[in-house]
Amino acid sequence: KDAERESAHARRQEVFTKFFPQVAARGLYLHMQKDLRLIDWNQPLGSLNFLIPDRLRSLGTIDLRNVWVANVTAIQPLFLGGKIATGYQMAGLAERLQSELRHTTEIEIETKVDETYWQVVSLDSKERLLRQLLALLEQTVKNVDASIAAGVATRADGLAVRTKLSEAEVKLSQVQNGLQLSKMLLADLCGLDEDTPFTLADEATLELTLPSQTSHADEDLTLAIERRSEVRSLRLVDSIYRKRISLESSSLLPKVYGFASYSATNPNSFNGQKKEFGGQYYLGLMLEVPISDLFSGSFRRRTAQAEHRAKQLELAEARSKISLQMKQALRKADDARRSYDAAMKAVAMAKENMRYAKVGYEEGVIPLLNYTMAQTAWMSAQDSLIDAQIQVLLSESKLKS
Repeated sequence: KDAERESAHARRQEVFTKFFPQVAARGLYLHMQKDLRLIDWNQPLGSLNFLIPDRLRSLGTIDLRNVWVANVTAIQPLFLGGKIATGYQMAGLAERLQSELRHTTEIEIETKVDETYWQVVSLDSKERLLRQLLALLEQTVKNVDASIAAGVATRADGLAVRTKLSEAEVKLSQVQNGLQLSKMLLADLCGLDEDTPFTLADEATLELTLPSQTSHADEDLTLAIERRSEVRSLRLVDSIYRKRISLESSSLLPKVYGFASYSATNPNSFNGQKKEFGGQYYLGLMLEVPISDLFSGSFRRRTAQAEHRAKQLELAEARSKISLQMKQALRKADDARRSYDAAMKAVAMAKENMRYAKVGYEEGVIPLLNYTMAQTAWMSAQDSLIDAQIQVLLSESKLKS
């Protein structure tokens, strides 16, 4: 994108030079086989032509065997129907378009980085959660083994707890592998080496700080749509195609040029054909009126008008799609907030349920199966809370972009 933007900038500078005179210098050398004879000396005196002296004969002869010509010409466009001004405006719009396309690319990359960042945070939180669950299950296994040795629990209880422990270990291994791959992807997106160790600011806690919920009015939505880089790019494209209609219309108008030139020749045609340079300058105006090009130019203008209408339809369609996307994003943000509130309540209830199950199991009034189910339910509620937190953060991030 940088190269394309530089190319558009160079194109605008090139068009700007068209406002000024176009100066060119030319040189020419001619070698001719014969001299130029202006008078036929074989006719004036008939048979007495031999009486004409050679010095007189040479007066009508021009030596063109070695001719040198030098010329410098400056041509200044005076009126081209607005062609140069329109072209310069189009080049400026094209440069701005490349900047907008670069901005769009930057937003896409930022969105990918944002999604990968929160994926890493989510997997890191789940890894910490699973380690807590493993610690609880390992302590439960020790308690069950002691109960089996005391004869108050069966081997089936021990196998059930160990099965839960094994499942948690497998899930922990899967989460760790996913976390490692996600960190490698994030490092690649950030231009870091895959083996570079790094720690994210939000990796250290299971409870993430969520942004405050904001309301979005219809006016805010309309302004947000117009601020989207895709819409800004399409508006610039629409302006470029509108200018193209003016550009094609200018080809149907007369054109006026002013020019100045200086030419020098050797032999000097202004001083008796001496072997020296002699020159003169001249000024002039030139009017160019298109005749046969009127037909092809009118067809080109119609083509430009049709393409402009197509771009207008494309812009309207893009606005409609982006409006729908933003409304969906707003709905997803609201759904994520509701899911987060429900997940918070579920975690609180699961934590309280696990506390009661632990006390009941230690008092011998609740079987081991209920205690392990309470632990699993707490882990599932915490897992849902992490997912809900990440969804809220991602939805708010998409609304800002």
